[in-house]
Amino acid sequence: MRFPAWPRLVEVSRLLMRIVLGALFLLGGAAKAYDPGTFATEIQRYNLIPWLPGAIAAVYLPWLEILAGLLLILRRFERGALLLITCLLVVFTFALASATFRGLGIDCGCFGKAFAATGTIFPLIRNVLLLAFTACLWFGRQ
Repeated sequence: MRFPAWPRLVEVSRLLMRIVLGALFLLGGAAKAYDPGTFATEIQRYNLIPWLPGAIAAVYLPWLEILAGLLLILRRFERGALLLITCLLVVFTFALASATFRGLGIDCGCFGKAFAATGTIFPLIRNVLLLAFTACLWFGRQ
């Protein structure tokens, strides 16, 4: 037995996931682009890459996040934006998991100084949920 509202529910769910993912990347990128120096310091606290690549990432990464988020929301180059967001989430999740397992008491730096410190556990859980959103968007494609 098929439910007549099922296709509409799937369509609305996909729309909401796209908007949530896009908005989070758009807002997170904007907060970090506003203060790249602080973001570079946050990157260094992870102890994963040397200072210079971290500083370069702090300048360019926020703009990449803004672009990917905006394109995902607008459904322009949607597959490319979704691929970029998926890759960024995998890298961010790895960095958060690494910091958590190494016992680093740092803030995730996900939204710059726009929000209070959240540590690494909550952002790690959030990223896993967002990766589930990306999986739904990838595998639920029409």
